[in-house]
Amino acid sequence: MNLFLIRHSIAEYATPDKSDSHRELTLEGKELMLAGCNLLKKLEPELNLILTSPYLRAYQTAEIIAKSYGNKILLMKENNLAAGCSTGILLETLSIYDYENIAIVGHQPDLSNHISNLTSNGNINLIFSPASIAKIKFESKLGFGKGKLEAVLPSSIF
Repeated sequence: MNLFLIRHSIAEYATPDKSDSHRELTLEGKELMLAGCNLLKKLEPELNLILTSPYLRAYQTAEIIAKSYGNKILLMKENNLAAGCSTGILLETLSIYDYENIAIVGHQPDLSNHISNLTSNGNINLIFSPASIAKIKFESKLGFGKGKLEAVLPSSIF
């Protein structure tokens, strides 16, 4: 399985009258993710499934990705991927799905923690800016330290 971990793109700042889960992508964030999709499609021409945090900014990011692939990808909100998701919960969630290429759209610091836990049992410290993308390959079973980090695409290169 190929797992793509994608941080939601640039979102508006939190305000007293808007909860964190309802923050939207900015215009800059939408454009940045569109640019990131061009590289993502070169890295993987066929995604099968996008699982996204239910937070609005993550879902909007996932929609941009799905649309860039011609809406041929199953897109699902997954409440387990909300901010604060542990790697154990991520693994439990992924075990439900049987697809070759899965993208996860989520939040920081969760995604950096997942990358570190899945590829090195927690020994990597990674800065993962908005709209950044990582690819982890699992040759067999999903698990802590069982993945190979094959690519990190920081949004600064888009």
